[in-house]
Amino acid sequence: AVLKYLQRNAKQIDVLHLFHLTKETIYYALYFALLNKKGKIYVKMDVYNETLKQDVIYSKKPIFQWTHKKAEKLFFKKITVISAENPTSLTLLKQKFPILQHKAILVTNAVNSSFLKTNFPSINSFEEKENIILSVGRIGAADKNYEMLFNAFVLAKLTGWKLILVGPIEAAFQEKVNQLFIENPTLKTQIELVGNVEDRISLYNYYNRSKLFCLSSPQESFGIAFVEAMYFGNYILGTTGMSSFEYITDNFKHGKWVNPEETNKLTELLREITTNQLLIENNRLQAHHRVVDYFCWEKAINSLLERIYKK
Repeated sequence: AVLKYLQRNAKQIDVLHLFHLTKETIYYALYFALLNKKGKIYVKMDVYNETLKQDVIYSKKPIFQWTHKKAEKLFFKKITVISAENPTSLTLLKQKFPILQHKAILVTNAVNSSFLKTNFPSINSFEEKENIILSVGRIGAADKNYEMLFNAFVLAKLTGWKLILVGPIEAAFQEKVNQLFIENPTLKTQIELVGNVEDRISLYNYYNRSKLFCLSSPQESFGIAFVEAMYFGNYILGTTGMSSFEYITDNFKHGKWVNPEETNKLTELLREITTNQLLIENNRLQAHHRVVDYFCWEKAINSLLERIYKK
C-alpha cells in the first residue's frame, strides 16, 4: 500500500517523513528517492538507547541480512536528516553509524506551546494544586506495567492523596480494581479510573490539578506525557528503562526513577515524595521553565527545519 501510494504521489511530496530504522523504512526511502530526485527524506528514530547498543537484525537469513545491510548503506547516503530523541541516543547513533555523523541531529518530542498558552495563560499555583498522583496512558496494557503503580500506591497507604489514572482501560485491569474496591471500600475515595479523555483541554486540566506524575512502563523511548506533566509543574516518577528520563528531568532535578520490577522501591518513593511538599513546591516553576526552554515544538524543530530547507 505504501509503495503504491509513493508511486502515485512521490513527485508531490517535498519531505518524506519515516519512523524507525527498519527494512521497510529503508526500501520506502530508496523507492521515494528513485521517483523524486529533489525530495527530502527525514527519519525519526524513536528508539530505546539500549537498542542502539545492539546489532540491527533485518533478517535471520544471512543472505537477506547481507542484502538489507547493503541497502542500508545506500539509504544512509540518500536520506537528508535523521534524528534521535535524547543526547545519549544521538551519540550512540553516530557511534554506531559513522556515516551519519553530519546527518544525525537531536529532535526531542515536545508540546504545542501556542495551544497551551492560549488555553492555559498561567498554570495552577502550588496552593491551587491538589494532592493527586496522575498517570496518563493505556491503563492496564501489558507493556505499560500499571500493576506496579497501582500496587505501590495501595501499599504506600498515603493519607490525603489520590491516584488518578486517565486513558482507555483494559477490562482485566478494571476487574482487578473492582475486586479491590469490594475488599477495601475505603480505596474508592483514593483511586479514580477516568477512562479515555480525547479533549485536550480536559486532559490538561488533570495535569494542572496534580502535583505528581508517574509512569511505570518498563521501557519508553521518550515519554511525551512526562513533558506535558512538567509543563504544569508536576514532579515526575519513572523507571530506569526510560531512555530520555535523565534528559527530560535535567539529570533528576525534576524527578526520580526506580527499577521497573521493584514495586517496593516505588512504594518507598511515593511515601518520600508525598511527604516532601517543599520539594514539590520548589519544583513547580522550575519544571515548567525546563519544558518552555527545551521541549516546545517551535524550539525543538529548529535544527530540523534548518537541515531540510538549507540551500
